[in-house]
Amino acid sequence: MKKITFLIGSLGGGGAERVTIALGNHFCNNGYEVYFIAFSKENNNYEVDSKIKISFLPDNIGKTAIVYRIKELKKLLENQAPDYVISLGLGYQYLILGNLLNKYKFILSERNAPQYFYKWYEKIYVKYCYKKAYKVVFQTKDAQEYYGKIIKEKSKVIANPLTSSLPIPYEGVREKRIVAVNRLSPQKNIFMLLKAMKKVFSEFPEFCLEIYGKGEQKEMLVRYSEELGIADNVKFMGQIANVHSHIVNASMFVSSSNFEGMSNSMLEAMAIGLPVVCTDCPIGGARMVIRNNINGILTPVGDDRVFADEIMNLLKNPEKAEKLGKKATELRYQLSVETIAEEWEELLES
Repeated sequence: MKKITFLIGSLGGGGAERVTIALGNHFCNNGYEVYFIAFSKENNNYEVDSKIKISFLPDNIGKTAIVYRIKELKKLLENQAPDYVISLGLGYQYLILGNLLNKYKFILSERNAPQYFYKWYEKIYVKYCYKKAYKVVFQTKDAQEYYGKIIKEKSKVIANPLTSSLPIPYEGVREKRIVAVNRLSPQKNIFMLLKAMKKVFSEFPEFCLEIYGKGEQKEMLVRYSEELGIADNVKFMGQIANVHSHIVNASMFVSSSNFEGMSNSMLEAMAIGLPVVCTDCPIGGARMVIRNNINGILTPVGDDRVFADEIMNLLKNPEKAEKLGKKATELRYQLSVETIAEEWEELLES
């Protein structure tokens, strides 16, 4: 039986963690012995198969904490003796400092837009790690092209899988809610979204915007909604478990990011049948799955006027919105865990 160790931030929280757990659950039920090494004990709200063996690194507290965490990581890997180690955008500095990249078949994965996401020194060690890795997985072709020929030759583009626990698409009269699911951070450009919604609410005051997620910009965004005079129509919902069940009967999903890898929340919204308006942001994740005016709407990055106009166009044309949502549900089959895991297995054995 072959062994796979996944490095994971925590057992809950972000998109990379969700994808890691979806892949781990699949592999452990298809002939692999699976281990998780988690970097944090927080946010343990995802369902992990009981057959997966889970270990946690020591808390990252104090100047010398990274030394102890690297020692523990090396010890765990030695004991597990995995055939492959998979990390989705996590802990690359640990791999370098622990001299681990040459000892195991590491499969690393780019999860964002590298030209915008990383600081200059992070770009150096991430690229070094990709060169040393056994294989590299990219979410989009644009990200794959960014790193050049050497890395491209040992890489593969694989989309994110959808979770199998998504609710079925809603059929019926939709509630007058427009929803967004993302971190409250500069990358997501929620200030642009709020500015666009001011125009939307001037014509559709009966609608509200619900923003699910948490982040460092919350207080600033609350104040900005007050300055715009739309605070009564904007609700900051926080991070909620099983968010899909809360948004499935909304009228629309919106994503205003300046850059993304491949947004899990966007994919999941499409899979449950929500009409989607999304910025066509680097590094091409939205463009890979959204066919404009067929299964969703793409808009220029940072353009609040076009963003508002596209939202209002769908609100004025509910038949078009319904048609987009129904077409978007085809992703449920194209990006199923089984389909995407097969692509990972092909990569492992190539």
